Amino acid sequence: MAAWPRFPGTIPPAASGRDSLDGMPDWGALRAEFPLLDRYVYFNACSLGPLPQSGRAALARYGQDWDEQGTPVWFSTWLPLLERFRGRVAELLRAPAGFTAIAPSVSVALTTLATGLPLPAGRRKVLIGELDFPTIGHQWLSRPQFEVEFVPSRDGMTIRPEAFAERIDAQTALVATTHLFYTTGYLQDVRAIADAAHAAGALFVLDGYQTCGCVPLDVKAMDCDAFVGGCLKWLSGGPGNAFLYVRPELIPRVRPQGTGWFATRDPFSFTLQDLVFADDARRLETGTWAMACHYAGLAGLELILEVGVANIQERLRDLTDRILERCDEAGVQTFTPRARSQRCGIVTLECDRPEEVEASLHAAGVIVDSRPGRIRLSPHWCVTEEELERGMDLVLQHLTAGVSR
Repeated sequence: MAAWPRFPGTIPPAASGRDSLDGMPDWGALRAEFPLLDRYVYFNACSLGPLPQSGRAALARYGQDWDEQGTPVWFSTWLPLLERFRGRVAELLRAPAGFTAIAPSVSVALTTLATGLPLPAGRRKVLIGELDFPTIGHQWLSRPQFEVEFVPSRDGMTIRPEAFAERIDAQTALVATTHLFYTTGYLQDVRAIADAAHAAGALFVLDGYQTCGCVPLDVKAMDCDAFVGGCLKWLSGGPGNAFLYVRPELIPRVRPQGTGWFATRDPFSFTLQDLVFADDARRLETGTWAMACHYAGLAGLELILEVGVANIQERLRDLTDRILERCDEAGVQTFTPRARSQRCGIVTLECDRPEEVEASLHAAGVIVDSRPGRIRLSPHWCVTEEELERGMDLVLQHLTAGVSR
């Protein structure tokens, strides 16, 4: 493997933000990593994390490596970089080495699992939460061999683990749900759901796209059979950097129906007439990687690992505490749990004209996201207290007084 300087991504020790007196990162020092924050109050980190300085440098290095080396770059730099990326994903998930794979998107990762997981024979039922992201439902609704049942929410904000358990039966092959609901910020008790699924002989698939980089993860402790996530959001790695994990004992029985030559044991044997999958999680991958994406993804991932996901979680809970307080003071209805342990990073607000409000706030220098009937706020962890207050002044002004025409 090439020497470490070939793989840009980590922030220098002097900028790591670990010099504050209380043991927490120096958020002000880290803020310099994100130039976008100088131009906008950024309340949309759960949709697209801002590009860090290390990510911009990594993209420049991608072009330089390609231009300087030509074809040999695959072996001198690119393949080792991909292996480093898989290893950092394993570190993020606390997964064993060799059981993480790269995918171009979470949708592709879910497709791989939908076609390749060794589901219990003779079972057709798939359980999905009704507050889950659409792609999860689409994966199994598009396959007529499955009967999809959606677990209802009593309050439109949360789903109790018992609601899943009550619907798991002898026909349930799989439970698939998200770690954190994208519309409400509710953090599910996924271990309880996994226990209920396994007690009935079903598999459990967890979509952690909304928690990668803002909630400490441990795939063994969560007891998921498979996990999907990506770098687009809190990891600030941009699109094209999704990943997945499958429980080690299941890997030999995973046979995706959509595959590619880099999923084979020896891609460079160029064997056409035999398909021999890789022995590890690389069998979940497909074809040639979009390398520019992975330069940026590795940079963002390593920055967040340096800062510490647990630190980011506490910072985001502090920021969203204040957002909830401001909404209460203004009489604005929210759809996010109040208990810190049940949320992270997201607060959604009732809004009659969400797309109009989003556009108006953007013009005023505040970036938010809109969903049907709601405005979603997900402040970046380097947003200052002053910026939070100023941004909330504008958000509440537009929600309570209407948009100027």
